[in-house]
Amino acid sequence: MKQISFPQLLQKKIQLLDSLILNLKREEELLSYRDADSAVKIEFKNESLVRKLEELDAQILDHQGMDVHTEGEIALSETVFSKLDEARNLQQKVQELLVFEMNESKKEYWEFSIKRRLKSHLVFSSGLSWTKNYY
Repeated sequence: MKQISFPQLLQKKIQLLDSLILNLKREEELLSYRDADSAVKIEFKNESLVRKLEELDAQILDHQGMDVHTEGEIALSETVFSKLDEARNLQQKVQELLVFEMNESKKEYWEFSIKRRLKSHLVFSSGLSWTKNYY
């Protein structure tokens, strides 16, 4: 199997991070429209990107044994760190929006549940229930 060079690994990581950042931006946009269902679908796609990034990190660690890096490799590394910061910040925003949507869904569920129980109680206590007053 052909060995991939350190700069190629860094470039591949930048591409994966760009894809992740694009997905996170789209996810943030969807959540701003309160479209949590579509945002969660993108979140699942992000999981596979993160797994690929983890595999790539393992390969990059194998290349870390060499102490001397070229100016180009250092520039690529700086780009990687910049992309990581951007992705981390976007992920934090998206996570906050997802938590907000989850809490809103819980509120809606509880309101619906309470209304349903109240309606059931009122129907039963008013004599409109089919189980009452049939003698």
